[in-house]
Amino acid sequence: MANKSQFSIVTYERRPGYWRAAITPLAQPGSSIRGKTTTSLVTGEDSRSESDAMRAAEQLIKTL
Repeated sequence: MANKSQFSIVTYERRPGYWRAAITPLAQPGSSIRGKTTTSLVTGEDSRSESDAMRAAEQLIKTL
């Protein structure tokens, strides 16, 4: 189980009333590898509110 503090969570409204969240791992000092790209994960389903999208992202982090 991953720790929430190891990720950055950004919520966004895809269109009015349809929210999603993206999670990106925070870079650790000295852990970057030249030529590698950090990717993010996006919640799989739309949420009705920003807070619901945040909860969905936190649940996604717990499953990692």
